[in-house]
Amino acid sequence: MTEKKEKPKKSVAPVALGCTKQATGTAPWFVDRSEYNPLGCSFKPLVNGEETFREVYKAIEAAKKSVCIICWGFQPSMHFIRDGKRKYLMIGELLEKKAEKGVVVRVLSWALDVKTSLLGHPMNVTGIQQIGVKESNTPGRYGWMNRWQDRPAYEVDAQYDYDKEWYARYDEKGEYLDRLNKKIRANAGVKTSANLHFTSRGFSTEDRHYLDKKKHADAGLKNTTKALLTAFPSHHQKMVLVDYEDGNLATGFVMGHNMLDDYWDTDRHSYIRYHYTRGRNSKIGPRQDISSRVTGPVVGDLFNNFALAWKKETGESLPRPDFSQYPLRGDSGNCPVQAQILRTQPQYNTEDIKKSYLQAINNASTMIYIENQYFRWPPLADKIKAVAANLAAKGADPRRYDSLYLFVVTNASKEGVESGSVNTYRMLENLGRADTIPKVTRAERLEVLSKQLSQNESRAAGIGAALNSPEIDDPKLRQDWAQQQAALDAERARLKQQKRVLEDPKETIRMKKIPGLKVHVCSLVAPDTPAGTPWMDVYVHAKLMIVNDAFLTLGSANVNTRSMEVDSELNIALANPVITQALRRRLWSLHTGGEGAQDDMPKAFKAWADIIKKNKDRRSTGQAPEAPLVEFYYGSDKRTNTD
Repeated sequence: MTEKKEKPKKSVAPVALGCTKQATGTAPWFVDRSEYNPLGCSFKPLVNGEETFREVYKAIEAAKKSVCIICWGFQPSMHFIRDGKRKYLMIGELLEKKAEKGVVVRVLSWALDVKTSLLGHPMNVTGIQQIGVKESNTPGRYGWMNRWQDRPAYEVDAQYDYDKEWYARYDEKGEYLDRLNKKIRANAGVKTSANLHFTSRGFSTEDRHYLDKKKHADAGLKNTTKALLTAFPSHHQKMVLVDYEDGNLATGFVMGHNMLDDYWDTDRHSYIRYHYTRGRNSKIGPRQDISSRVTGPVVGDLFNNFALAWKKETGESLPRPDFSQYPLRGDSGNCPVQAQILRTQPQYNTEDIKKSYLQAINNASTMIYIENQYFRWPPLADKIKAVAANLAAKGADPRRYDSLYLFVVTNASKEGVESGSVNTYRMLENLGRADTIPKVTRAERLEVLSKQLSQNESRAAGIGAALNSPEIDDPKLRQDWAQQQAALDAERARLKQQKRVLEDPKETIRMKKIPGLKVHVCSLVAPDTPAGTPWMDVYVHAKLMIVNDAFLTLGSANVNTRSMEVDSELNIALANPVITQALRRRLWSLHTGGEGAQDDMPKAFKAWADIIKKNKDRRSTGQAPEAPLVEFYYGSDKRTNTD
């Protein structure tokens, strides 16, 4: 399978040799020889659902020509704006309204359909709990076998009824009679049926065969994990493109948010649950997430991503405009930058997001901030550790330049960790923070010690048998074997002692110092959780990395093997301190209650440590949180390797 790619452009910088024999190079933030080149762009980060969905709603509401959506999940009954000032349309109603006015609406969502399902029948896959996806990504969609299980817990009857009706009218891979009725309505001149198109996509047998043969960057990835990745990949991209045909109107969104009620929340991340038209109505708690809004030539790469996927699923070719002269509009507070669209697209062997993460870490010299749903891709920990060690060894003396600071905000809940607890442990172990996942750490270390003891005993038995053999009479050989046996005996005694100590549940798993690296790994809680009540987790769904306050990448990709190498993903990357520093300050201020957003990394690190300690004390005494930020802690002993 091939895909047409642009020729990579070489970076060339002129040097006036008559004036100087020296030149200063700066860290290359963008991925070279990539699928898409850096292009002009105006950019605005969008933090949390209230801000994100308002911007998307406004853009769709203003659409004149087209609306293109790629999503992992789509709920037609979702209210994007919930301010109580007026009654806004549900997103399904808004799309119907625009289609009625002649706007062509195309929605492409992931689902396991008849031609891609390993089980051989159509299904709305995320209603199927046994394969590990625990939310319905297309509630109310077709399925004779799963109407009973595709209804989310947060939906009321009116929402679910509308979802079912919407999909019956517009799903072009739905049940036969629904598709026939849609075609009849379109032929009869019903504009909504003619202009509004929903279809789904999955992974073909050919795609899965490629994944089955794939070599992964994580050499320690278990075979069971590889098998599950091959069996159940997903299309995880999230993007919206409005009026791509006109540069003065074209607006794109590179998103982390899914178009489901669970993803709507405010910056407050309140403990309180509201009506679905007035605020967060998710039953699983608050949710932290990040998306972005773009204009300018970079929307051409978003169009390319959509058009290729749309043609693959529907056969429809969309004419490509000349995006090169699209203006960098400053509306809605967008800031002009150079930005690069990055993808994971396994069908085309595209792994530019992975390259971007590793390259950016390689450029790190002061700080790394990762805010992500998962923190379990060990090759990233390897790179961070290596860069810190290199900085300490090659001149970045910590006594003079201080350390490389790593700040992480991720999930510590069962929902966030359990399916990948082993790879989360491996990540934290490598960064010296296995103390935050102690029971899994103890079990993994004991397993390693048991294997080492078994190997030792096997080797010792072989040497002992040889020494007891009357046929071996070479004194020198026997002396060598005796020395080896003595070394094995000493090693075995040491391993047994380590095992005895580790088996004692009172023995504390301790943090390890990594040369040149200082690490905070944290999670979030609802700041208004009442005293005397178990603190409510804030589920982190964001996919963001900031390096040196100069570079950022955000979008749909998680920090795990699935996002780096298996699922289709879409990110955007840019290098502009005006944007990156402002976003980092905003997020840190939210998470620390305004106390830990300093630009000076040692001061920020200390402020985070102070908040972590205060919250640990307050939690243990039944008080309310000081701020959302708490230290990551996963207390389960369950070891799972499905992700």
